[in-house]
Amino acid sequence: MIMQADFKKKIAQFIIARLDGKEINKKFNYYQSLVRKGVGGFVVFGGKFKEISKAIKKLQDTAEIPLFIASDLERGLGQQIEGGTVFPPAMAIANAVNQKNKNDTALLRKSIRIIAQEAKAVGINVIFSPVVDVNTNPKNPIICTRAFSNNPQKVAWFGNEFIKGFQSHGLIACAKHFPGHGDTSRDSHKELPVVKAKMNRLKEVELKPFAGAIKAGVKMIMMGHLKVPAIDSKFPSSLSEKTIEGLLKSNMGFKGLVITDAMNMHAIKFKEEHACLMALKAGADIILHPSNPEKVIDYLASKWYETRQRVEESYQRILETKKQLSKRQGARGKGQVGRRLSRDLAYKLTQKSLKVIFDTKYANFRKILAFTASKKESPLVFIIDDDNNKSGKPFVNALKKKYKKIKTFYVDNKSMAAKKNPPLPHFEKGGIGGILIIAVFSKISAWKGRSGLSNRLERILKKTIQDAKYSVMIGFCCPYFLRKFNADVIIEAYSDSELAQRAAAEILFCP
Repeated sequence: MIMQADFKKKIAQFIIARLDGKEINKKFNYYQSLVRKGVGGFVVFGGKFKEISKAIKKLQDTAEIPLFIASDLERGLGQQIEGGTVFPPAMAIANAVNQKNKNDTALLRKSIRIIAQEAKAVGINVIFSPVVDVNTNPKNPIICTRAFSNNPQKVAWFGNEFIKGFQSHGLIACAKHFPGHGDTSRDSHKELPVVKAKMNRLKEVELKPFAGAIKAGVKMIMMGHLKVPAIDSKFPSSLSEKTIEGLLKSNMGFKGLVITDAMNMHAIKFKEEHACLMALKAGADIILHPSNPEKVIDYLASKWYETRQRVEESYQRILETKKQLSKRQGARGKGQVGRRLSRDLAYKLTQKSLKVIFDTKYANFRKILAFTASKKESPLVFIIDDDNNKSGKPFVNALKKKYKKIKTFYVDNKSMAAKKNPPLPHFEKGGIGGILIIAVFSKISAWKGRSGLSNRLERILKKTIQDAKYSVMIGFCCPYFLRKFNADVIIEAYSDSELAQRAAAEILFCP
């Protein structure tokens, strides 16, 4: 008869807990205590390379069974770890890379190789990527630029490149968020999105990239916290036996590890421990990021008589997968991370990704910029920052290489709330002789709940464009909402990375 204490050790293997990299020294003893209790692994958020790699090595040395060390590296190691290379988001990559061009595909594969090498160097062995959601809803607040495309075939192609690239380097790739988070207008960190598509549509769009990922041999699939009535009208996908056991495993033939999305997300309305039990019974192998890992382990262990067979199946699947991992991953250390060649390659990909809208007018802007420079005048630069992050410094600094004296205006939601009349661009009657450059910053981030600007900032942007004689708008953000504004030129830059800001500034200098 299985003893409850032994069962508890097995249950602990199902848990991937949060590891706060920026507080690694402060919390290390706690993380080590989780390892001694048999926790399956950690998902790393933030931190410095040296500290994180050292801590991961110690945790792996403590573990009886190798740990899954996971991280959200959709844009490379630099997305989480200081010093790592930052690549463009998925939508930008898909815009930069022509699938039929050998040079482009070589550039893509080199980029994927760098992401894998840098992940291994710090000790990460599971990458929560690629996102294979098909972003068909322009109002999607949480996927958007994280998706490659609104075309399922294109998403599948890019997803498979990442899967094969990561796994050829001994890493575990994780396709997400099954059965598809693209056609939603709600953020599952805050509430439960509903995908209203019928089953025929799901098969033709949402499920196609996952079917491709399974065929490509992906080792892990993440369940989305989504309500999809066409599959299960009662339970969210992450807690749904019809979705996990029925659709994903039985119907689509997935034999790898099924992981939930983070269990601390507000889309899940059940009590967390009970939701974890529901996910386990539904067929999930790994419970990601519960708020209190120890409490969840104790609760699930107390239900051992209900879940013995289910637990044994997943436990064996986890062990088989971990046998393929070494504790050290063969990393070559910090020399692999953030190299000049890697940054240059990421910059080249970023430059290729920039998309200019209204090409027929763009030549006129080159003449206007050249005229402005010849008269030793400088364009006005207006920064609109929806995230209150004091964004735009790399962009302005890059512009100053061409225009020595730039007058900048900055506005965010805080300044609008604090001042009735914050400083804004002012134009003489009839407009200005030069050009207004508008830089829009709005991150796609968890818990935010939107991908564009606040209503107040939208009104300011619209009026500023109307008042300016000539305007060029650069969107360091999701591009969809930009197109409703009548700027003369729109440049889609997709993210607020330093590389994207530099590339967007330099595109204005091209003769």
